[in-house]
Amino acid sequence: MEQKKAFNKKKLKVFLALCIVVAVTAGIGLLAYIYHIDTTTLGRKISVYGLDVSKLTVGEAQQKISETFQNKVVTLNEDGEDIYSISLAQMGYSLDQDILKDALKALQQQRSQKFQLLASQKDYAIDYQIIRDEAQEKNALADENFDNKERTDSTDAHIRYSKKKQKYVLVKQVVGNQIDESRLLSYVDETLDEKFRTELLASDVQIVLNEEVYRQPDIEASGEMKQQVKKLNSQLKKYRSTTVTYVFGSETQVLDSDTISSWLNIKNSGISVDQEAAAAYISDMANKYNTIYVPRTFHTSTGSEVTVSDNEYGYRIDQDGEIAELLEDLKSGEDISREPIYSSSGMQRNGTDDLAGSYIEVSLDAQHLWLYKDGALVTETDIVSGAPTAERETYRGAWPIAYKASPFTLSSEEYGYATTVKYWMPFVYGQGLHDASWQSAFGGNRYKTGHGSHGCINLPEDQAALIYNTIDGGYPIIIY
Repeated sequence: MEQKKAFNKKKLKVFLALCIVVAVTAGIGLLAYIYHIDTTTLGRKISVYGLDVSKLTVGEAQQKISETFQNKVVTLNEDGEDIYSISLAQMGYSLDQDILKDALKALQQQRSQKFQLLASQKDYAIDYQIIRDEAQEKNALADENFDNKERTDSTDAHIRYSKKKQKYVLVKQVVGNQIDESRLLSYVDETLDEKFRTELLASDVQIVLNEEVYRQPDIEASGEMKQQVKKLNSQLKKYRSTTVTYVFGSETQVLDSDTISSWLNIKNSGISVDQEAAAAYISDMANKYNTIYVPRTFHTSTGSEVTVSDNEYGYRIDQDGEIAELLEDLKSGEDISREPIYSSSGMQRNGTDDLAGSYIEVSLDAQHLWLYKDGALVTETDIVSGAPTAERETYRGAWPIAYKASPFTLSSEEYGYATTVKYWMPFVYGQGLHDASWQSAFGGNRYKTGHGSHGCINLPEDQAALIYNTIDGGYPIIIY
């Protein structure tokens, strides 16, 4: 019995020894296996940018990292809605394989030099280089891929006239939601670069679109535009508050602000005056108040009405000059009172009456002259006018006295004379009023019987003196 127990003990010892041998051998094998894994692969419990690459060779890790990167999905979100999804591979993104491979090799070598029997989980950041296929990315992010949403264009800041407010206002720019491909590309690239720094491989990417990717207005509101609005409203106010009172002696014609306002062309680009309307107004005024170069109807001292065709005395509005002056006046914002711009003007006027009671009247048939000043008869006298022939007759019409001279020598090579008179007052074509000491009488038919002048109006010396001292250059004379 004891012999049997001893045999069993011996047998147990042998079994235990064998177990120890087996365990040691297994341990050595396991250790060898672990060492082999850690030195021929990247090792155990290792990740790169959050991606598990445990027990993978450099080539296997390189492939897994590349595929994981390119399979990442980029989702574009707009107004809280996912509108477009695409993988990085479809966008033309990839990792530079040479740089990735070298980085993994370096990591493997680093790990192999620090063999640990009991490894702990560790994540590594390694060098990488992203390659972009710009043409492929541009095609992937073309604006045609975003036409599943209603889009509006941006509008520029602009100046607009508000009919409701009756003034100019500055309308600020508005950003629409039309995709700007170049801005979208830049925005996506910048956003992805930022994401890659922390989440190169870990998860898909959502990019929220905002105004940065939309087509921007070309013109934004500026201080200069505000000043322009202020300037326009100031000018508009001046136009609307200007009046021009035209003075025709004691008579006036008022161009009021309502009429001026009706001429304004108010557009967003600015204010202009309807020059055709202004010109028509001036033309109507000229037709009413012009008195020269039109037949003149005259109420004579004897009570009859006569009309003279040669009318070179009076007023004529310079319509071109007047419209230029008026356009400047309209910008003033003031109440302006003035005479119109004349190309020809008389001595004085009262509305359409350009004589205003001061004139010389001559009747050739009656051979008589009347001098009026301020509505009062100063003198009247018989005269001797030009002989009634085509060469010597006195011209009928209305003219201003050109000037006065005392004394003055009358001469004519044609008729061979040179005579000095005391008082000379020419009116037209070398004809004038003057004293005539050689005339023994005046009036009647003397001008028809060889005593007629060469066109001048002969006067008694005392009458010539009185007239000379009463009038000045520009005084009207009407001969009929």
